Amino acid sequence: MLQRSVPMYQECQDLTVHWCAKYAKPSTSIYDLGCSTGKFLLKLAGELERTKNIKLIGLDNSSAMLKKAEETFKNSPLSCSMIEADLNKNMPIENASVVVMNYTLQFVKLDNRPNLLQSIYNGLVSDGSLILIEKVKSEISDLNKTFIEFHHQFKEENGYSKLEISQKREALENVLIPWTVEQNSELIKSAGFSTVDLFFKWNNFAGFIALK
Repeated sequence: MLQRSVPMYQECQDLTVHWCAKYAKPSTSIYDLGCSTGKFLLKLAGELERTKNIKLIGLDNSSAMLKKAEETFKNSPLSCSMIEADLNKNMPIENASVVVMNYTLQFVKLDNRPNLLQSIYNGLVSDGSLILIEKVKSEISDLNKTFIEFHHQFKEENGYSKLEISQKREALENVLIPWTVEQNSELIKSAGFSTVDLFFKWNNFAGFIALK
């Protein structure tokens, strides 16, 4: 479903694996906030060196998704701890070298986003990193409208009907609330991150890398 709905989804997963492998530090943890069925963490587990003693931790607010994630990891080269948690509340993040939050922050309540980013920053070790991929909006209304049209076109090309696209948009109204690239960058910086940059951009989707 995500591959049909999110442009370059698999490429972004691969990029995130590369970033994690680069910044993972021995005897630390890598968190995936909004881990869903754990497929990203499983892919990452196959790329990490077992001798580095890196702990994988997945957080999600859906117990059903976490059960599927546990099934996903039955034959994994590395174990993974699954935690049921609400990102709108305090996050149990500690000793993390990397925190991944892909297509997740956009569902967190606006007022809770600063506290979440601060918890992530506080839970990272020195030189730790945050990888964030989000749906974003443009500050220019005409461009924002075009970005949305292109995204809907992408969905149609992947088999969704106009009715399905319209129903999905209505269902996510006031639930998925994107910010601009600038707003997300400022949010990350305000948490204390020393470096923030884009590593991916496709119309109304953007990938951020932030370093502590």
